[in-house]
Amino acid sequence: MPRMPTLADVNAARARLRGVALQTPLEPSPALAEETGAAEVRLKREEVQPTGAFKLRGASNKVATIAEGRPEAALVTASSGNHGIAVASAAARHDMRLTVLVGRSVSPAKLERLRALETRRITVELTGNDTDDAEAEGRRRDDAGHAIYISPYNDPEVVAGQATVGVEILEDWPEVDTIVVPVGGGGLIGGIGLWAKAVKPALQLIGVQPAASPPLYAYFETGSTDAMPIAPTLADGVAGNIERDSLTWTLCRQVVDEMVVVEEDEIADALRWSLEVPHLLLEGSAVLGIAALRAGRIDAAGRNVAVVTTGRNLTMETIRSVVGGA
Repeated sequence: MPRMPTLADVNAARARLRGVALQTPLEPSPALAEETGAAEVRLKREEVQPTGAFKLRGASNKVATIAEGRPEAALVTASSGNHGIAVASAAARHDMRLTVLVGRSVSPAKLERLRALETRRITVELTGNDTDDAEAEGRRRDDAGHAIYISPYNDPEVVAGQATVGVEILEDWPEVDTIVVPVGGGGLIGGIGLWAKAVKPALQLIGVQPAASPPLYAYFETGSTDAMPIAPTLADGVAGNIERDSLTWTLCRQVVDEMVVVEEDEIADALRWSLEVPHLLLEGSAVLGIAALRAGRIDAAGRNVAVVTTGRNLTMETIRSVVGGA
């Protein structure tokens, strides 16, 4: 297992990310507050990052740390899309060589964005069926000494970069008492919790996964880190199993108060609501917190709730299918 990230790592990440990652808005959502009985709900708008997702934070921090010591190193990463886009952008910023490994189940919109970032030093390679296969190949290349693998979540510098989302939420809204976070590998919620629980120990931190891909939820329920079947989901950005040695198993157990799951129809409903009410273009992964609130999976009554909306990279086909299914 990699070492656990520290608060010092988060402060160092924040310094590295100045001028790279935006300090994103924390916008009130009166409609969600009224619907859920919350005192106030605010959306942490990470989809407005230059790469279209929060992944810019962790990827940029990790690549910068490597560039500081080994600027000549070759990099490899595995991604369902957003992390790969973020690592490619960071590698280009530091003029480093990178191979992005992508499972063949990647969404067309994200693959198109990745292909657009290809250069003589950045290449995209389809490998295996899904993110699990791509991660395994990335680790193999790292073990063989061919490249430095940049995990989407199982890395202290990546987690420290994601933690800056939590820094901003607590600075902008000290009165927040609940933060709701979409969960894949656990890097974002683990990072947010690392900082938030140190600043405000009583804060409630809740993670949301799709029922089609719930490995961290299952871990909280059963204690098992075994790989499990992953079904297709609108929240493709969080789909996949978690590495058995991931630091996020331990970190999330320490800082996350509750894990919940939502069904595909609830994700689709949240996507439609996001388009119709606040008029936000969000991908399936980004609306998991909204879905959980609207479906009553989370008791928000009387609370100040921050919901992280994580990305905006989705296809027109998805938009048409969701709107058409209303």
